Amino acid sequence: MFKTILVAADGSDHAAAAVAAAAEMAAQSDADLHLIHVPEVQVTAIAVGAAAVTIPVNEEETQDAAKEVLSAAEAQAGATGATVVSSEIRQGDPAEAILARAREVGADLLVLGRRGRGTLKGLLLGSVSQKLSALADSAVLTVK
Repeated sequence: MFKTILVAADGSDHAAAAVAAAAEMAAQSDADLHLIHVPEVQVTAIAVGAAAVTIPVNEEETQDAAKEVLSAAEAQAGATGATVVSSEIRQGDPAEAILARAREVGADLLVLGRRGRGTLKGLLLGSVSQKLSALADSAVLTVK
C-alpha cells in the first residue's frame, strides 16, 4: 500500500490521533514513518499608551517545546510497533514546511490532524489540513 508516510505532530489531541493512525498503517505495511513538527510561534504585544511593545519569542523555550512534542510522538509511534525513520523540526509556514519535507522523503501519504493548535488566523485564511489537501502531490489523510 503506502511505502513512505509523513505525519505532522503539534501536541494537539487531533495530532495524537494522526500519529496513532500513521504509526498503525506504517507498522502493518512495513512503511517508513517520518515525523515533522512545525511550531507556530505566537508573538505577544502589549499596548503602552499609543504604542505597542512586542515581547520577543524565547527561541530556546520554543525549541525545547518542539523537542517534547516530537519525543512524545516518537514514543507513541514506537508503542504501536512502528519504526520512526526520521523526526524533524522545521520553521516557517506549517503547510509549506510539511510539503517540502514530504517531497524530500518521497512521502506517498501525509497524515495530520483535522485541527491543530493553530490560531484564529487558521480559521480566516484556511487550515494547514485544507492547504495540504489542495497542494500535496500525494494522498492526504486528515484525522479527527
